[in-house]
Amino acid sequence: MRKFVLIILGLMLTMSVFAQEDNKEKGVFQVVDDMPVYPGGDMALRNDVASLVKYPVVAKENGIQGKVYVSFVVNKEGKIEDAKIARGVDPSIDKEALRVINALDKTWKPGKEDGEPVKVSYTVPIKFALGEDKSDEKKTFYGEGENKVYYIVDEMPQFPGGDEALRKYIANAVTYPDVAQKNGIAGKVYISFVVEKDGTVGNARVARGVDPSLDKEALRVVKALPKWKPGVEKGKPVPVEYTVPINFALN
Repeated sequence: MRKFVLIILGLMLTMSVFAQEDNKEKGVFQVVDDMPVYPGGDMALRNDVASLVKYPVVAKENGIQGKVYVSFVVNKEGKIEDAKIARGVDPSIDKEALRVINALDKTWKPGKEDGEPVKVSYTVPIKFALGEDKSDEKKTFYGEGENKVYYIVDEMPQFPGGDEALRKYIANAVTYPDVAQKNGIAGKVYISFVVEKDGTVGNARVARGVDPSLDKEALRVVKALPKWKPGVEKGKPVPVEYTVPINFALN
Protein backbone atom coordinates (compact mmCIF):
# COMPACT_ATOMS: atom_id res chain seq x y z
CA MET A 1 0.00 0.00 0.00
CA ARG A 2 1.28 3.42 -0.86
CA LYS A 3 2.26 5.40 2.18
CA PHE A 4 2.72 9.13 2.42
CA VAL A 5 5.61 11.04 3.85
CA LEU A 6 5.32 14.49 5.36
CA ILE A 7 8.59 16.32 5.70
CA ILE A 8 8.81 19.66 7.43
CA LEU A 9 12.09 21.08 6.16
CA GLY A 10 14.46 23.31 8.08
CA LEU A 11 12.61 26.57 8.61
CA MET A 12 13.37 29.12 5.98
CA LEU A 13 13.26 32.74 6.97
CA THR A 14 13.27 35.29 4.19
CA MET A 15 16.58 37.14 3.94
CA SER A 16 16.25 40.56 2.39
CA VAL A 17 18.31 43.46 1.11
CA PHE A 18 15.38 45.88 1.35
CA ALA A 19 16.29 49.32 2.73
CA GLN A 20 15.01 49.61 6.30
CA GLU A 21 13.25 52.88 5.48
CA ASP A 22 11.29 51.14 2.74
CA ASN A 23 10.26 48.41 5.17
CA LYS A 24 9.08 50.95 7.71
CA GLU A 25 6.90 52.66 5.14
CA LYS A 26 5.25 49.33 4.32
CA GLY A 27 4.89 48.46 7.99
CA VAL A 28 6.33 44.96 7.62
CA PHE A 29 10.01 44.16 8.13
CA GLN A 30 11.99 41.37 6.51
CA VAL A 31 14.94 41.38 8.92
CA VAL A 32 14.99 43.06 12.33
CA ASP A 33 17.28 43.33 15.33
CA ASP A 34 15.33 40.61 17.18
CA MET A 35 13.44 38.19 14.95
CA PRO A 36 10.13 36.63 16.07
CA VAL A 37 10.49 33.42 18.09
CA TYR A 38 7.92 30.62 18.25
CA PRO A 39 7.32 29.24 21.77
CA GLY A 40 9.88 26.47 22.19
CA GLY A 41 11.86 27.50 19.11
CA ASP A 42 12.03 26.20 15.57
CA MET A 43 11.88 22.53 16.55
CA ALA A 44 8.63 23.14 18.44
CA LEU A 45 7.22 24.91 15.39
CA ARG A 46 8.18 22.00 13.14
CA ASN A 47 6.61 19.53 15.54
CA ASP A 48 3.40 21.53 15.90
CA VAL A 49 3.05 21.88 12.13
CA ALA A 50 3.70 18.16 11.64
CA SER A 51 1.07 17.25 14.24
CA LEU A 52 -1.58 19.40 12.56
CA VAL A 53 -1.04 18.40 8.94
CA LYS A 54 -3.40 15.91 7.30
CA TYR A 55 -2.52 14.79 3.78
CA PRO A 56 -5.61 15.64 1.64
CA VAL A 57 -7.35 12.47 0.44
CA VAL A 58 -7.82 13.85 -3.07
CA ALA A 59 -4.10 14.60 -3.28
CA LYS A 60 -3.14 11.08 -2.17
CA GLU A 61 -5.58 9.47 -4.57
CA ASN A 62 -4.19 11.48 -7.48
CA GLY A 63 -0.53 11.11 -6.51
CA ILE A 64 -0.12 14.85 -5.94
CA GLN A 65 2.90 15.90 -3.90
CA GLY A 66 5.30 18.78 -3.57
CA LYS A 67 6.60 21.57 -1.36
CA VAL A 68 4.30 24.43 -0.32
CA TYR A 69 5.76 27.71 0.95
CA VAL A 70 3.48 29.64 3.29
CA SER A 71 4.31 33.25 4.09
CA PHE A 72 2.74 35.19 6.94
CA VAL A 73 3.29 38.12 9.25
CA VAL A 74 4.01 37.86 12.95
CA ASN A 75 2.39 41.04 14.26
CA LYS A 76 3.37 43.24 17.20
CA GLU A 77 1.29 41.09 19.57
CA GLY A 78 2.98 37.88 18.43
CA LYS A 79 0.00 36.61 16.45
CA ILE A 80 0.00 35.29 12.88
CA GLU A 81 -1.80 37.36 10.26
CA ASP A 82 -2.06 37.67 6.50
CA ALA A 83 -1.04 34.04 5.86
CA LYS A 84 -0.83 33.28 2.16
CA ILE A 85 0.68 30.83 -0.28
CA ALA A 86 4.03 32.13 -1.44
CA ARG A 87 4.55 29.16 -3.73
CA GLY A 88 1.92 26.48 -4.17
CA VAL A 89 1.66 22.99 -5.63
CA ASP A 90 -2.03 22.09 -5.90
CA PRO A 91 -5.21 23.67 -4.48
CA SER A 92 -5.83 20.73 -2.12
CA ILE A 93 -2.31 20.75 -0.68
CA ASP A 94 -2.07 24.54 -0.64
CA LYS A 95 -5.35 24.77 1.28
CA GLU A 96 -4.14 22.28 3.89
CA ALA A 97 -0.81 24.04 4.38
CA LEU A 98 -2.61 27.37 4.81
CA ARG A 99 -5.08 25.82 7.26
CA VAL A 100 -2.26 24.45 9.39
CA ILE A 101 -0.44 27.77 9.65
CA ASN A 102 -3.67 29.58 10.56
CA ALA A 103 -4.36 26.88 13.18
CA LEU A 104 -1.18 27.66 15.10
CA ASP A 105 -2.65 29.39 18.12
CA LYS A 106 0.45 29.94 20.23
CA THR A 107 1.68 33.47 20.78
CA TRP A 108 5.13 34.22 19.37
CA LYS A 109 7.70 36.46 20.94
CA PRO A 110 7.27 39.38 18.51
CA GLY A 111 10.11 40.77 16.45
CA LYS A 112 11.73 44.02 17.54
CA GLU A 113 13.50 46.83 15.72
CA ASP A 114 15.25 49.53 17.74
CA GLY A 115 13.70 48.00 20.86
CA GLU A 116 10.12 48.31 19.63
CA PRO A 117 7.78 45.47 18.56
CA VAL A 118 7.18 45.44 14.80
CA LYS A 119 5.49 43.29 12.18
CA VAL A 120 7.88 40.79 10.59
CA SER A 121 7.47 38.59 7.50
CA TYR A 122 8.12 34.87 7.97
CA THR A 123 8.08 31.91 5.56
CA VAL A 124 7.66 28.21 6.33
CA PRO A 125 8.01 25.37 3.79
CA ILE A 126 5.93 22.21 4.15
CA LYS A 127 6.73 19.25 1.92
CA PHE A 128 4.05 16.72 1.05
CA ALA A 129 5.54 13.54 -0.43
CA LEU A 130 4.09 10.18 -1.37
CA GLY A 131 6.38 7.17 -1.24
CA GLU A 132 6.61 3.42 -1.08
CA ASP A 133 8.92 3.32 1.95
CA LYS A 134 7.93 0.74 4.54
CA SER A 135 10.33 2.01 7.13
CA ASP A 136 9.53 5.09 9.20
CA GLU A 137 13.27 5.79 9.33
CA LYS A 138 13.51 6.15 5.56
CA LYS A 139 10.98 8.93 5.62
CA THR A 140 13.51 11.27 7.19
CA PHE A 141 16.50 10.88 4.88
CA TYR A 142 17.70 10.14 1.38
CA GLY A 143 20.67 8.11 0.19
CA GLU A 144 22.16 4.98 1.68
CA GLY A 145 25.14 4.04 3.84
CA GLU A 146 27.87 6.67 3.94
CA ASN A 147 25.87 8.85 1.53
CA LYS A 148 22.83 9.11 3.79
CA VAL A 149 21.65 12.69 4.32
CA TYR A 150 18.82 13.52 6.74
CA TYR A 151 16.00 16.03 6.46
CA ILE A 152 14.96 15.93 10.11
CA VAL A 153 16.99 14.70 13.08
CA ASP A 154 16.71 14.62 16.85
CA GLU A 155 18.85 17.75 17.09
CA MET A 156 18.85 19.98 14.01
CA PRO A 157 22.06 21.75 12.92
CA GLN A 158 22.59 25.17 14.46
CA PHE A 159 24.44 28.16 13.05
CA PRO A 160 26.78 29.80 15.60
CA GLY A 161 24.55 32.22 17.51
CA GLY A 162 21.32 30.72 16.17
CA ASP A 163 18.90 31.65 13.42
CA GLU A 164 19.11 35.37 14.06
CA ALA A 165 22.89 35.27 13.68
CA LEU A 166 22.49 33.35 10.41
CA ARG A 167 20.07 35.93 9.06
CA LYS A 168 22.37 38.79 9.96
CA TYR A 169 25.41 37.02 8.54
CA ILE A 170 23.72 36.51 5.18
CA ALA A 171 22.25 40.02 5.10
CA ASN A 172 25.71 41.50 5.73
CA ALA A 173 27.49 39.17 3.31
CA VAL A 174 25.21 39.66 0.30
CA THR A 175 26.25 42.12 -2.38
CA TYR A 176 23.58 42.93 -4.95
CA PRO A 177 25.19 42.22 -8.35
CA ASP A 178 25.59 45.39 -10.42
CA VAL A 179 24.34 43.71 -13.59
CA ALA A 180 21.16 42.65 -11.82
CA GLN A 181 20.55 46.14 -10.45
CA LYS A 182 21.13 47.77 -13.84
CA ASN A 183 18.68 45.39 -15.50
CA GLY A 184 16.06 45.57 -12.74
CA ILE A 185 16.41 41.89 -11.87
CA ALA A 186 15.00 40.86 -8.50
CA GLY A 187 13.65 37.74 -6.85
CA LYS A 188 14.12 35.07 -4.23
CA VAL A 189 16.88 32.48 -4.60
CA TYR A 190 16.62 29.21 -2.65
CA ILE A 191 19.94 27.58 -1.78
CA SER A 192 20.03 24.02 -0.46
CA PHE A 193 23.12 22.64 1.23
CA VAL A 194 24.26 19.93 3.61
CA VAL A 195 25.60 20.58 7.08
CA GLU A 196 28.15 17.78 7.30
CA LYS A 197 29.06 15.71 10.38
CA ASP A 198 31.88 18.11 11.23
CA GLY A 199 29.64 21.18 10.84
CA THR A 200 31.06 22.32 7.51
CA VAL A 201 28.76 23.37 4.68
CA GLY A 202 28.87 21.11 1.63
CA ASN A 203 27.00 20.33 -1.59
CA ALA A 204 25.59 23.85 -1.83
CA ARG A 205 23.36 24.21 -4.87
CA VAL A 206 20.63 26.41 -6.26
CA ALA A 207 17.32 24.74 -5.44
CA ARG A 208 15.33 27.45 -7.16
CA GLY A 209 17.01 30.26 -9.04
CA VAL A 210 16.07 33.64 -10.47
CA ASP A 211 18.92 34.83 -12.65
CA PRO A 212 22.53 33.63 -13.10
CA SER A 213 23.93 36.75 -11.44
CA LEU A 214 21.69 36.50 -8.37
CA ASP A 215 22.04 32.72 -8.18
CA LYS A 216 25.82 33.00 -8.25
CA GLU A 217 25.89 35.60 -5.47
CA ALA A 218 23.52 33.63 -3.24
CA LEU A 219 25.58 30.48 -3.78
CA ARG A 220 28.81 32.35 -2.98
CA VAL A 221 27.43 33.59 0.33
CA VAL A 222 26.18 30.17 1.43
CA LYS A 223 29.42 28.41 0.47
CA ALA A 224 31.31 30.87 2.69
CA LEU A 225 29.22 30.12 5.80
CA PRO A 226 31.34 29.20 8.84
CA LYS A 227 31.06 25.88 10.65
CA TRP A 228 27.76 24.95 12.25
CA LYS A 229 26.96 22.79 15.25
CA PRO A 230 26.17 19.56 13.35
CA GLY A 231 22.85 17.77 13.47
CA VAL A 232 22.56 14.75 15.77
CA GLU A 233 20.52 11.59 15.24
CA LYS A 234 20.43 8.91 17.95
CA GLY A 235 23.37 10.53 19.71
CA LYS A 236 25.64 10.70 16.63
CA PRO A 237 26.44 13.62 14.31
CA VAL A 238 24.95 13.13 10.83
CA PRO A 239 24.74 15.12 7.57
CA VAL A 240 21.55 17.19 7.40
CA GLU A 241 20.08 19.05 4.43
CA TYR A 242 19.12 22.66 4.98
CA THR A 243 17.54 25.27 2.73
CA VAL A 244 17.84 29.03 2.93
CA PRO A 245 16.01 31.63 0.80
CA ILE A 246 17.75 34.90 -0.04
CA ASN A 247 15.51 37.65 -1.35
CA PHE A 248 16.98 40.24 -3.69
CA ALA A 249 14.66 43.24 -4.01
CA LEU A 250 15.11 46.61 -5.68
CA ASN A 251 13.62 49.68 -4.06
